Amino acid sequence: MTARTATPRAATGRWRRIAWRAQALALGAFWACAGLLPARLAAAAGGRLFRWLGPLTRKQRFVARNLELAYPDLDPGTREAIAREVWSNFGAVLAEYPHLGRYAGGDADALATEVHPATRALIDEGRPAVFVTAHLANWELPGLALSRLGIPLSVVYAPQSNPFVDAMLQHHRSALGCTFVPKTDSIRTLLGALKAGRSVGLLPDQRTDFGEPLPFFGRPAITAISPAWLALRRGCPLVPVRVERLAHGRYRVQVLAPLEGDAPSRAGVLALSRRLNALFEAWIRERPGQWLCMRRRWPGRIEA
Repeated sequence: MTARTATPRAATGRWRRIAWRAQALALGAFWACAGLLPARLAAAAGGRLFRWLGPLTRKQRFVARNLELAYPDLDPGTREAIAREVWSNFGAVLAEYPHLGRYAGGDADALATEVHPATRALIDEGRPAVFVTAHLANWELPGLALSRLGIPLSVVYAPQSNPFVDAMLQHHRSALGCTFVPKTDSIRTLLGALKAGRSVGLLPDQRTDFGEPLPFFGRPAITAISPAWLALRRGCPLVPVRVERLAHGRYRVQVLAPLEGDAPSRAGVLALSRRLNALFEAWIRERPGQWLCMRRRWPGRIEA
């Protein structure tokens, strides 16, 4: 009888699971250390670590390319400084996951929320809405701010390829008070949520494989049009939500006035999506170092 040998596919799967567990252990150790510190110091430490570490990773080429396309008139030294701020913000966000419960505790100094009167009226009426934000500052906090306003909210998220890391992230996100809907096959779920009177939350600023080429920093970028489509299809307001990092451990969330839309036609969806892109661009221009831009945003080859 001959001994069994692992097939290439089985061996690859085994090594992938080992790599996943190693990554999860490293992240768990990072979070354990961050959790021992006050939130402000954890964010500062995470920011300092990734300001140094981030530019050494392969993701730096995406950051550099995105900033080059968004800010072609800036000199390379200025763009490099912004890239380090981008990494610093990412490190701060990563270190804040063990502290999401603190923000959920209602500390006004940690998380201040401002609501436009027009949107406040919608909330008081109990009308469902499509809330949209961008990957700026700590992009997890808008969902928490809306939940604290008493809004039943279903938020779309992109599951991590590493299932162990994904489970760890969802554990920390449980403090936010939202229901999370996986990005895959989410449209039917979101339509059902809106029909049932629940609001939905989306972050449509990142590249998607299923979207339309719309202007973003003066260049066509494949853009998700699902937020505008959902709002116009269900007759719900499309409400932008902006989050800004004021200092380590301190944030401001602004729930803005609804964006006006046209009829639920293709032209209406595209027009509303363009307005949303322009709004995101304005936010990023004000605070470029708080923008998560570690994936290819515009088409084109990235040099290794």
